[in-house]
Amino acid sequence: MTSVSRTTLAKNGHRSLVIATVVGLAATSALLGPTLAQDVPQRPLVLAYYYPWYEKGDWSRHGYVGTPTLGRYGTDEPTIAEQHIAWAREGGIDAFVVSWWGEVHLTARHLDQGFFRASNLDTIRFAMIYESLGRLDHLDGNTDAVIDFSHPEVAAGFAKDLRHLRETYFGHRSYLHVDGKPVLVLYVTRTFRNFDPRQLAAAEATAGTDVYFIADEPFFGDQQSPETARNGLRDGRPVFDAYTTYNMFENALVKEGETAGAYMRREAKPIVDRWARSTVFYPNVLPSYHDFRGHKTLRGSVDDFRAQIKEATRITNPSSAPDAPRMLFVTSFNEWWEGTTIEPAKEYGHSYLNTLREAVEDSSK
Repeated sequence: MTSVSRTTLAKNGHRSLVIATVVGLAATSALLGPTLAQDVPQRPLVLAYYYPWYEKGDWSRHGYVGTPTLGRYGTDEPTIAEQHIAWAREGGIDAFVVSWWGEVHLTARHLDQGFFRASNLDTIRFAMIYESLGRLDHLDGNTDAVIDFSHPEVAAGFAKDLRHLRETYFGHRSYLHVDGKPVLVLYVTRTFRNFDPRQLAAAEATAGTDVYFIADEPFFGDQQSPETARNGLRDGRPVFDAYTTYNMFENALVKEGETAGAYMRREAKPIVDRWARSTVFYPNVLPSYHDFRGHKTLRGSVDDFRAQIKEATRITNPSSAPDAPRMLFVTSFNEWWEGTTIEPAKEYGHSYLNTLREAVEDSSK
């Protein structure tokens, strides 16, 4: 392997990073080469979570609110993927972060049947979000929202999945890389127990590749700070390459009738600020929240969404990693079961996509 190893990272802390083969600014339609650190755009890369798990005509698995412009579509159809990609690019989205639940799961089948057959796939990048709970939680004999790496089956399962991702997706011409490494978002790493960087190195060695890991680690309680989080800083060094938050929703903290932006500013921003001071941290924005579980809701508002983006794009890299790329995550493009969508819908049209594009462009002025 030609890239810096996980062992080197553990010794030296943050690495200097450059973006490799990523979609550039929509305004210029430029692609950045693998060594052009000085040409990294001032605006962040925009990544939106994408869910290829919808069956045409049958969305009865969970309740949801809203009316997709495309109706109850199937994500196994190339024409649907083509429209999603076109809309995403119109909204300034550089990459989809695709939910991955395993090689025989519906999401993998729909990727093969729909997304990868889209005629405009070369206009966008993609990465995976590894659904850790779905893949690993049961391997220690308990399904309890705790992933215990002291069990050999768990570590082996993670390494096996990493190898499959390398063999199946990481080499795709549209896969997103940072510093020559494929990007992989790890969902809820705060559920990992008995875990340290050596296990990442072992999994990478088994898989035969180095990976740029972005961990969904920050949350409430001890997870509010990288110094106290389970998998934040160890001996002053980050366990993972970078960190993000998929969704900071916590039902008990929601005030009736408030917007997603009001909630994020009050509850999430202090945590985000702590993590951004000492780790490479990629913020997320949340347009709204209305899940099928009966939790409280967070209202959506275009002005509110714009304010969130403005705040998120002000986050800078820590002094220990000044050259790390800037990224902004959107939760989500099309997670209808939790009501976090910006995909065009009857209720709000293209307003969220338009706002995303405009607000991110404004951030670079």
